[in-house]
Amino acid sequence: MNKVMLLLVALCIGPAALAADDPMSHKYFVMVGGFWPDVDTTVRVDGNGGRIGTKLDFESDLGLDDRDALFTAGAGWRIAERHYLDLLYFKLARSGDHTIDIDINFRDQTFTRQSDLNSFFNTEVYRISYGYAFIQNDKHLLLGQVGAHWTKVSAGVRLEGNREVSGDASSSVPLPVFGLAYDYMITPKLRLDLRAQIFRLSFEGIDGSIDNLSASLAYGFTPSLGAFLGYNYYSIDVDADRDNWNGSFSFGYKGPWLGVMWGFGSL
Repeated sequence: MNKVMLLLVALCIGPAALAADDPMSHKYFVMVGGFWPDVDTTVRVDGNGGRIGTKLDFESDLGLDDRDALFTAGAGWRIAERHYLDLLYFKLARSGDHTIDIDINFRDQTFTRQSDLNSFFNTEVYRISYGYAFIQNDKHLLLGQVGAHWTKVSAGVRLEGNREVSGDASSSVPLPVFGLAYDYMITPKLRLDLRAQIFRLSFEGIDGSIDNLSASLAYGFTPSLGAFLGYNYYSIDVDADRDNWNGSFSFGYKGPWLGVMWGFGSL
């Protein structure tokens, strides 16, 4: 079972309205949690001389698990009364073994049906996001967000028992992100969080999109300690024309998640 180290911040919990019993009302906060998402990965890696790669579903075609227990962590800083900063790091590394039932072209290598293959797909995401609260009181928070999102993806396939018969590709994709966050204090201890971030961009051989939607309920047990439960959806879709990756990839997950959060410090 693979684990993801360090994920999230504003996308799923974000800074909340300024309620006395809310851990997110502090100057700083940290969170840890986990979730059980349904993962979907589609990859095409073209070769040299106009060679077209096979479009592969890494879960169904190559045997990667489509469910995984993921660990999440994040941190945030309320810079000033209406100004917020979040940091994000996300890593997912998976591998699988499978006997293929189709012929596969992957970069400059061909794998014939009934071959036993080892494969991997690794994703790392880094993001820094700034948010400004257009509305902020003891009941409501409406936050606009802008940030930089950097994704590093690597994938590979090799013939089992023969490392010389293999193909791999990697790409780094820088994309800005924009979003909105809304928090509603149902009670002084119970908060509803809604998040949406999307972006589309074409430049320098990259045509990419990001979609991230989430909803969660957070409960403050003390002014500094709370917990949350919700549902998260994340998707990135990229067409690339670069030396290390000519083709496309899409990666997404969706599912329930929960965790704890701790706030400290004051403005």
